[in-house]
Amino acid sequence: MKTIRVCFLIQAMSDGGAQKQCVYLLNELQNRKDVDLHLIYFFPGVHDHLLQRGNLSIHKLSVGSNYNPMNILRLRTLLRDLQADILLSWLHACDIYSFFVKLSMPELTWLMTERDSSYPPDPRYWLRRHIGIYADAIIANSEKGKAYWIAAGAMQPCIVIPNTVQPILPASGASRINTVLYAGRLTHQKNVTAVIESFCILARRRPELRFSILGDGILKGDLEDIVQSARLGDQIEFLGFRQDIADHLSKAGMVVSLSHHEGLPNVLLESVMAGSTIVASDIPEHRELLGPDYPFYVSDRNDPGACADVMEKALSTTSTDVMAFANSRISQMSPKQIAASYIDVFRRMKSMRDE
Repeated sequence: MKTIRVCFLIQAMSDGGAQKQCVYLLNELQNRKDVDLHLIYFFPGVHDHLLQRGNLSIHKLSVGSNYNPMNILRLRTLLRDLQADILLSWLHACDIYSFFVKLSMPELTWLMTERDSSYPPDPRYWLRRHIGIYADAIIANSEKGKAYWIAAGAMQPCIVIPNTVQPILPASGASRINTVLYAGRLTHQKNVTAVIESFCILARRRPELRFSILGDGILKGDLEDIVQSARLGDQIEFLGFRQDIADHLSKAGMVVSLSHHEGLPNVLLESVMAGSTIVASDIPEHRELLGPDYPFYVSDRNDPGACADVMEKALSTTSTDVMAFANSRISQMSPKQIAASYIDVFRRMKSMRDE
Protein backbone atom coordinates (compact mmCIF):
# COMPACT_ATOMS: atom_id res chain seq x y z
CA MET A 1 0.00 0.00 0.00
CA LYS A 2 1.32 3.44 -0.94
CA THR A 3 2.39 5.54 2.01
CA ILE A 4 0.64 8.81 2.78
CA ARG A 5 2.83 11.80 3.62
CA VAL A 6 1.26 13.56 6.60
CA CYS A 7 2.58 16.76 8.18
CA PHE A 8 1.47 17.62 11.71
CA LEU A 9 1.57 21.36 12.41
CA ILE A 10 1.67 22.63 15.98
CA GLN A 11 3.25 25.70 17.53
CA ALA A 12 4.87 23.83 20.43
CA MET A 13 4.44 20.82 22.69
CA SER A 14 3.64 23.19 25.53
CA ASP A 15 1.62 22.60 28.69
CA GLY A 16 -1.84 21.29 27.89
CA GLY A 17 -3.81 18.14 27.24
CA ALA A 18 -4.11 18.88 23.52
CA GLN A 19 -0.34 19.02 23.14
CA LYS A 20 0.12 15.74 25.02
CA GLN A 21 -2.46 14.11 22.77
CA CYS A 22 -0.51 15.26 19.74
CA VAL A 23 2.61 13.59 21.16
CA TYR A 24 0.76 10.35 21.93
CA LEU A 25 -0.68 10.17 18.43
CA LEU A 26 2.65 10.89 16.75
CA ASN A 27 4.34 8.22 18.87
CA GLU A 28 1.78 5.56 17.93
CA LEU A 29 1.71 6.45 14.23
CA GLN A 30 5.45 5.84 14.09
CA ASN A 31 4.71 2.13 14.55
CA ARG A 32 2.97 2.01 11.17
CA LYS A 33 4.48 1.46 7.72
CA ASP A 34 1.72 3.16 5.70
CA VAL A 35 2.41 6.76 6.73
CA ASP A 36 5.39 9.03 6.10
CA LEU A 37 5.25 11.19 9.19
CA HIS A 38 6.49 14.77 9.59
CA LEU A 39 6.21 17.22 12.48
CA ILE A 40 6.44 20.98 11.87
CA TYR A 41 6.70 23.19 14.93
CA PHE A 42 7.89 26.66 15.95
CA PHE A 43 8.95 26.68 19.60
CA PRO A 44 10.29 24.24 22.23
CA GLY A 45 7.79 22.95 24.78
CA VAL A 46 7.61 21.16 28.13
CA HIS A 47 6.37 17.91 26.54
CA ASP A 48 9.20 17.62 23.98
CA HIS A 49 10.83 14.85 26.01
CA LEU A 50 7.77 12.61 25.57
CA LEU A 51 8.11 12.61 21.78
CA GLN A 52 9.65 9.56 20.14
CA ARG A 53 11.74 10.31 17.07
CA GLY A 54 12.59 6.97 15.47
CA ASN A 55 10.26 7.22 12.46
CA LEU A 56 9.47 10.92 12.48
CA SER A 57 10.98 13.73 10.43
CA ILE A 58 11.05 16.93 12.47
CA HIS A 59 11.13 20.43 11.01
CA LYS A 60 11.52 23.54 13.18
CA LEU A 61 10.48 26.78 11.52
CA SER A 62 12.32 29.80 12.81
CA VAL A 63 9.75 32.43 13.75
CA GLY A 64 9.87 35.49 15.98
CA SER A 65 6.16 36.24 16.37
CA ASN A 66 2.91 34.34 15.92
CA TYR A 67 1.55 37.27 13.91
CA ASN A 68 4.28 37.54 11.28
CA PRO A 69 2.84 36.80 7.78
CA MET A 70 6.24 35.38 6.84
CA ASN A 71 5.36 32.34 8.95
CA ILE A 72 2.76 31.41 6.33
CA LEU A 73 5.24 31.81 3.48
CA ARG A 74 7.87 29.69 5.27
CA LEU A 75 5.31 27.01 5.98
CA ARG A 76 4.11 26.95 2.36
CA THR A 77 7.69 26.61 1.08
CA LEU A 78 8.39 23.70 3.43
CA LEU A 79 5.18 21.87 2.53
CA ARG A 80 5.93 22.23 -1.18
CA ASP A 81 9.45 20.90 -0.64
CA LEU A 82 8.06 17.95 1.31
CA GLN A 83 5.31 17.30 -1.27
CA ALA A 84 2.88 16.70 1.56
CA ASP A 85 -0.37 14.85 0.94
CA ILE A 86 -2.05 15.98 4.15
CA LEU A 87 -1.55 18.88 6.53
CA LEU A 88 -3.02 18.22 9.99
CA SER A 89 -3.22 21.43 12.01
CA TRP A 90 -3.27 21.32 15.78
CA LEU A 91 -4.57 24.32 17.75
CA HIS A 92 -5.70 27.77 16.79
CA ALA A 93 -2.77 29.72 15.36
CA CYS A 94 -1.77 26.77 13.19
CA ASP A 95 -5.34 26.43 11.91
CA ILE A 96 -5.18 30.02 10.69
CA TYR A 97 -1.79 29.49 9.03
CA SER A 98 -3.13 26.37 7.34
CA PHE A 99 -6.12 28.18 5.84
CA PHE A 100 -3.87 30.68 4.06
CA VAL A 101 -1.43 27.98 2.94
CA LYS A 102 -4.33 26.00 1.51
CA LEU A 103 -5.43 29.01 -0.57
CA SER A 104 -2.15 28.85 -2.50
CA MET A 105 -1.87 25.02 -2.47
CA PRO A 106 -5.31 23.72 -3.48
CA GLU A 107 -3.83 20.26 -4.12
CA LEU A 108 -3.01 19.94 -0.40
CA THR A 109 -5.56 18.25 1.87
CA TRP A 110 -6.01 20.27 5.07
CA LEU A 111 -7.43 18.51 8.13
CA MET A 112 -8.16 20.62 11.19
CA THR A 113 -8.44 19.23 14.72
CA GLU A 114 -10.85 20.47 17.40
CA ARG A 115 -9.77 19.91 21.01
CA ASP A 116 -12.46 21.92 22.80
CA SER A 117 -16.13 22.74 22.29
CA SER A 118 -16.69 26.41 23.21
CA TYR A 119 -14.74 29.66 23.09
CA PRO A 120 -14.98 33.12 24.68
CA PRO A 121 -15.67 36.19 22.55
CA ASP A 122 -12.25 36.98 21.16
CA PRO A 123 -11.15 38.12 17.65
CA ARG A 124 -8.78 35.14 17.32
CA TYR A 125 -11.53 32.60 17.91
CA TRP A 126 -13.96 34.56 15.70
CA LEU A 127 -11.46 34.43 12.84
CA ARG A 128 -10.79 30.72 13.34
CA ARG A 129 -14.53 29.93 13.38
CA HIS A 130 -15.03 31.72 10.09
CA ILE A 131 -12.09 30.22 8.21
CA GLY A 132 -12.02 26.76 9.82
CA ILE A 133 -15.24 25.82 8.02
CA TYR A 134 -13.19 25.60 4.79
CA ALA A 135 -10.97 22.75 6.01
CA ASP A 136 -11.26 19.57 3.94
CA ALA A 137 -12.38 17.81 7.14
CA ILE A 138 -12.50 18.56 10.86
CA ILE A 139 -11.54 15.92 13.42
CA ALA A 140 -13.03 16.66 16.85
CA ASN A 141 -12.33 14.72 20.03
CA SER A 142 -15.92 15.09 21.31
CA GLU A 143 -19.46 15.17 19.97
CA LYS A 144 -19.89 18.70 21.27
CA GLY A 145 -16.77 19.79 19.40
CA LYS A 146 -18.27 18.32 16.24
CA ALA A 147 -21.54 20.15 16.90
CA TYR A 148 -19.62 23.43 17.30
CA TRP A 149 -18.38 23.20 13.71
CA ILE A 150 -21.63 21.95 12.22
CA ALA A 151 -23.33 24.98 13.79
CA ALA A 152 -20.60 27.19 12.31
CA GLY A 153 -21.44 25.88 8.83
CA ALA A 154 -18.52 23.52 8.15
CA MET A 155 -18.31 22.81 4.43
CA GLN A 156 -16.82 19.31 4.70
CA PRO A 157 -17.10 16.25 7.00
CA CYS A 158 -16.87 16.61 10.76
CA ILE A 159 -15.53 13.43 12.32
CA VAL A 160 -15.23 12.42 15.98
CA ILE A 161 -12.12 10.53 17.05
CA PRO A 162 -11.65 10.47 20.83
CA ASN A 163 -8.40 10.98 22.70
CA THR A 164 -5.98 8.17 23.28
CA VAL A 165 -5.62 6.81 26.83
CA GLN A 166 -2.26 5.92 28.33
CA PRO A 167 -2.14 3.06 30.87
CA ILE A 168 -1.88 3.98 34.56
CA LEU A 169 -1.53 1.46 37.39
CA PRO A 170 -3.61 2.48 40.43
CA ALA A 171 -1.98 2.59 43.85
CA SER A 172 -3.66 1.28 46.98
CA GLY A 173 -3.82 2.08 50.68
CA ALA A 174 -5.55 4.40 53.13
CA SER A 175 -3.55 7.45 52.03
CA ARG A 176 -5.12 7.17 48.58
CA ILE A 177 -8.65 7.16 50.00
CA ASN A 178 -7.91 10.43 51.82
CA THR A 179 -6.38 12.23 48.81
CA VAL A 180 -8.45 14.63 46.68
CA LEU A 181 -6.90 16.00 43.49
CA TYR A 182 -7.43 18.73 40.92
CA ALA A 183 -5.14 18.68 37.87
CA GLY A 184 -5.28 21.19 35.04
CA ARG A 185 -4.74 24.79 34.08
CA LEU A 186 -5.71 27.37 36.67
CA THR A 187 -7.96 29.38 34.39
CA HIS A 188 -11.57 30.59 34.29
CA GLN A 189 -12.58 27.87 31.80
CA LYS A 190 -11.71 25.23 34.40
CA ASN A 191 -13.86 26.95 37.05
CA VAL A 192 -11.02 26.60 39.54
CA THR A 193 -12.30 29.22 41.98
CA ALA A 194 -15.32 27.01 42.68
CA VAL A 195 -12.99 24.01 42.96
CA ILE A 196 -10.80 25.65 45.61
CA GLU A 197 -13.71 27.09 47.57
CA SER A 198 -15.37 23.67 47.65
CA PHE A 199 -12.08 22.12 48.77
CA CYS A 200 -12.02 24.59 51.66
CA ILE A 201 -15.56 23.67 52.70
CA LEU A 202 -14.81 19.95 52.58
CA ALA A 203 -11.46 20.37 54.35
CA ARG A 204 -13.22 21.92 57.34
CA ARG A 205 -15.71 19.05 57.43
CA ARG A 206 -13.12 16.33 56.93
CA PRO A 207 -9.78 17.24 58.54
CA GLU A 208 -8.32 13.83 57.63
CA LEU A 209 -8.44 14.69 53.91
CA ARG A 210 -5.53 16.10 51.93
CA PHE A 211 -6.05 18.15 48.76
CA SER A 212 -3.54 18.59 45.93
CA ILE A 213 -3.74 21.11 43.10
CA LEU A 214 -1.56 20.32 40.08
CA GLY A 215 -1.17 22.96 37.40
CA ASP A 216 -0.41 26.59 36.81
CA GLY A 217 -2.20 29.58 35.34
CA ILE A 218 -3.32 33.17 35.73
CA LEU A 219 -5.53 32.45 38.76
CA LYS A 220 -2.91 30.73 40.87
CA GLY A 221 -2.23 33.72 43.14
CA ASP A 222 -5.94 34.34 43.78
CA LEU A 223 -6.50 30.69 44.62
CA GLU A 224 -3.58 30.59 47.03
CA ASP A 225 -5.04 33.66 48.75
CA ILE A 226 -8.37 31.84 49.23
CA VAL A 227 -6.61 28.92 50.94
CA GLN A 228 -4.44 31.17 53.09
CA SER A 229 -7.43 33.25 54.18
CA ALA A 230 -9.20 30.03 55.21
CA ARG A 231 -6.05 28.93 57.10
CA LEU A 232 -6.11 25.58 55.37
CA GLY A 233 -2.61 25.55 53.93
CA ASP A 234 -1.78 22.37 55.88
CA GLN A 235 -4.52 20.46 54.05
CA ILE A 236 -4.61 22.10 50.62
CA GLU A 237 -1.34 22.10 48.69
CA PHE A 238 -0.45 23.78 45.38
CA LEU A 239 2.10 21.64 43.53
CA GLY A 240 2.38 23.64 40.29
CA PHE A 241 2.93 22.14 36.86
CA ARG A 242 4.11 18.53 37.14
CA GLN A 243 5.58 16.11 34.65
CA ASP A 244 4.65 13.19 36.94
CA ILE A 245 0.89 13.76 36.86
CA ALA A 246 0.22 10.05 36.26
CA ASP A 247 1.89 9.20 39.57
CA HIS A 248 -0.35 11.66 41.40
CA LEU A 249 -3.48 10.39 39.67
CA SER A 250 -2.62 6.81 40.58
CA LYS A 251 -2.56 7.83 44.27
CA ALA A 252 -5.69 9.98 44.27
CA GLY A 253 -8.87 8.65 45.81
CA MET A 254 -10.95 11.34 44.15
CA VAL A 255 -10.40 13.67 41.19
CA VAL A 256 -12.49 16.82 40.73
CA SER A 257 -13.26 18.67 37.49
CA LEU A 258 -15.83 21.49 37.47
CA SER A 259 -15.01 22.89 34.02
CA HIS A 260 -17.46 25.07 32.12
CA HIS A 261 -16.53 23.32 28.85
CA GLU A 262 -13.97 20.81 27.60
CA GLY A 263 -13.00 18.71 24.66
CA LEU A 264 -12.41 15.18 25.93
CA PRO A 265 -10.46 15.83 29.14
CA ASN A 266 -7.18 13.93 29.49
CA VAL A 267 -7.19 14.16 33.26
CA LEU A 268 -10.53 12.38 33.56
CA LEU A 269 -9.53 9.71 31.04
CA GLU A 270 -6.40 9.02 33.05
CA SER A 271 -8.38 9.15 36.31
CA VAL A 272 -10.64 6.38 35.04
CA MET A 273 -7.57 4.33 34.16
CA ALA A 274 -6.16 4.99 37.63
CA GLY A 275 -9.36 3.85 39.35
CA SER A 276 -10.11 7.21 40.99
CA THR A 277 -13.62 8.33 41.87
CA ILE A 278 -14.54 11.38 39.80
CA VAL A 279 -16.66 14.40 40.71
CA ALA A 280 -17.49 16.37 37.58
CA SER A 281 -19.57 19.29 36.40
CA ASP A 282 -22.70 18.23 34.56
CA ILE A 283 -21.68 19.24 31.04
CA PRO A 284 -22.07 17.27 27.77
CA GLU A 285 -18.35 16.61 27.46
CA HIS A 286 -18.24 14.88 30.86
CA ARG A 287 -21.43 12.94 30.15
CA GLU A 288 -19.86 11.66 26.94
CA LEU A 289 -17.16 9.97 29.04
CA LEU A 290 -18.93 9.09 32.30
CA GLY A 291 -22.41 8.31 30.98
CA PRO A 292 -25.90 9.75 31.52
CA ASP A 293 -26.50 7.99 34.85
CA TYR A 294 -23.22 8.78 36.59
CA PRO A 295 -24.12 9.67 40.22
CA PHE A 296 -21.43 12.25 40.99
CA TYR A 297 -22.22 15.11 38.64
CA VAL A 298 -22.52 18.60 40.13
CA SER A 299 -25.61 20.24 38.68
CA ASP A 300 -24.67 23.74 39.93
CA ARG A 301 -20.94 23.90 39.27
CA ASN A 302 -20.74 27.52 40.50
CA ASP A 303 -22.00 26.66 43.99
CA PRO A 304 -19.03 25.54 46.16
CA GLY A 305 -21.36 24.17 48.84
CA ALA A 306 -23.18 21.96 46.33
CA CYS A 307 -19.83 20.81 44.94
CA ALA A 308 -18.59 19.90 48.42
CA ASP A 309 -21.80 17.94 49.08
CA VAL A 310 -21.28 15.81 45.96
CA MET A 311 -17.63 15.24 46.87
CA GLU A 312 -18.63 14.02 50.33
CA LYS A 313 -21.19 11.70 48.79
CA ALA A 314 -18.57 10.33 46.40
CA LEU A 315 -16.12 9.70 49.23
CA SER A 316 -18.64 7.50 50.99
CA THR A 317 -19.40 5.24 48.01
CA THR A 318 -18.09 1.69 47.93
CA SER A 319 -19.58 0.68 44.58
CA THR A 320 -17.31 0.07 41.60
CA ASP A 321 -20.22 -0.15 39.14
CA VAL A 322 -20.41 3.64 38.83
CA MET A 323 -17.38 3.59 36.49
CA ALA A 324 -18.72 0.85 34.19
CA PHE A 325 -19.75 3.24 31.41
CA ALA A 326 -16.43 5.11 31.55
CA ASN A 327 -14.42 1.88 31.56
CA SER A 328 -16.32 0.73 28.50
CA ARG A 329 -15.56 4.04 26.74
CA ILE A 330 -11.84 4.00 27.42
CA SER A 331 -11.56 0.38 26.31
CA GLN A 332 -12.02 1.79 22.79
CA MET A 333 -9.33 4.47 23.17
CA SER A 334 -6.05 2.56 23.10
CA PRO A 335 -3.26 4.31 21.18
CA LYS A 336 -3.38 1.63 18.48
CA GLN A 337 -7.16 2.01 17.98
CA ILE A 338 -7.01 5.81 17.80
CA ALA A 339 -4.06 5.79 15.40
CA ALA A 340 -5.96 3.37 13.14
CA SER A 341 -8.93 5.76 13.11
CA TYR A 342 -6.70 8.64 12.00
CA ILE A 343 -5.12 6.49 9.31
CA ASP A 344 -8.59 5.61 8.03
CA VAL A 345 -9.41 9.32 7.70
CA PHE A 346 -6.07 10.00 5.96
CA ARG A 347 -6.77 7.24 3.42
CA ARG A 348 -10.31 8.39 2.74
CA MET A 349 -9.25 12.00 2.25
CA LYS A 350 -6.36 11.05 -0.02
CA SER A 351 -8.64 8.79 -2.05
CA MET A 352 -11.12 11.64 -2.48
CA ARG A 353 -8.31 13.95 -3.58
CA ASP A 354 -6.99 11.44 -6.11
CA GLU A 355 -10.37 10.82 -7.75
